Amino acid sequence: MMMRFPLRCVGCETAFTARVGVAPTDLTRFYLLCPTCGLPIHGRSTGQELEQLQVEFEDAERIAGDGTDQPVVTVDPSVPARSDADWNSGFGSFTMMTFHFLLGDEVSEYFNDAGPAETAAVEGWKSVRRIGRYYLDCSWTYFDKIGQETFPGWEPQPADHERAARAFRAVGAVTDQVVGSRANRTAKFMERYLLKHRAALRTPAYVDLLQTDLADGRIGTLQRDVFAQTDTFLRSYDVWSLGRLPRFLTDASKASLDDLTLFRDDFTQLRDLYQQGFELVCKTTRYMVAAQNTIKRGDPNDFGTDAPAGVGGKLHPKTLKAFDKLPNASRLAYAAMVPGWEGLTELLNNRTRNAIGHATAHHDLRTGTIVSDADPSGTQYLDFVGHVFDVFDALATAMQVVGRVRIAASPNPSI
Repeated sequence: MMMRFPLRCVGCETAFTARVGVAPTDLTRFYLLCPTCGLPIHGRSTGQELEQLQVEFEDAERIAGDGTDQPVVTVDPSVPARSDADWNSGFGSFTMMTFHFLLGDEVSEYFNDAGPAETAAVEGWKSVRRIGRYYLDCSWTYFDKIGQETFPGWEPQPADHERAARAFRAVGAVTDQVVGSRANRTAKFMERYLLKHRAALRTPAYVDLLQTDLADGRIGTLQRDVFAQTDTFLRSYDVWSLGRLPRFLTDASKASLDDLTLFRDDFTQLRDLYQQGFELVCKTTRYMVAAQNTIKRGDPNDFGTDAPAGVGGKLHPKTLKAFDKLPNASRLAYAAMVPGWEGLTELLNNRTRNAIGHATAHHDLRTGTIVSDADPSGTQYLDFVGHVFDVFDALATAMQVVGRVRIAASPNPSI
């Protein structure tokens, strides 16, 4: 729904009308630019019901009148918009019109993904989060109680590997729904990884590695960290949910976005999600390459003599312990060497990570780009939101890798 607010900029004192897209929300941060002096004016909307909806502005004051004779500034936190558009200005002025223009025949599939994803992230995750927490705390009575309330046919199982399997399947039921239908790269990775993992389980050295890592707490710490980061992502779903959009766009549609801006300002939150999710996925590559080493050379610690491009001989690890100390880019390069696994590693852009992690990185509100000394040309805000969505896709996949490892490390494992 679009609402109109007659405002006066507190800088140049120009009167104008802000046309703002609003929807039920706990908190949505947006901004607009004064049409005269370009001053960034921050706004926020809150309220889950229409009668509770509140929209507030900083650096602009509400004024009387209907604003019909004033310049119009359009912002919609749920879709890119043209800032100078009014309701009848065509592309970039009306939410659904913009979606139809950008997505064409894909518009139905996009909303078929987006609707269930929001339900899963906002509602479905509430129960699954409890299941995960009770699992991590070994609180089996409540683990089964919430499980039975959430999933039909859930029966208590005392075996360690069964409890682990149920916990990770429950998480996957939500994360698969959130990522949606455009997860071809991670789906291919998971298919190839599982073939190697299952085959590696026939080698005692691989099983010994997993059981040792479980006994010394490494796997337990990693599964807790990955679960906590997944929870952080899903509790912040609103700020990165539009990252689904680039997955549905053609090259021509992407080019048309140059005339639009996504008027949201959650950069600090997005940066933290990107960096922390990136780091955790890189940690899980230990178990990916362990399976590959076992299949190729019969030993999870044997990396052979071939190093990926860009990894010098001095960095080529002799053991998994040495591999864990490699820079993230190098660890991802070893995973990307395996045919079919590159789809996962391509979701993790080290250049983006370095740019947004730079001390000078900030959201330039006038241009709608993320800029830093490491990336002075900038990255469009919507593109960065898409990168955050990609990291969640990779994190959800890494969660299932950790789940398979945890199950296999149990005293009574199940492949």
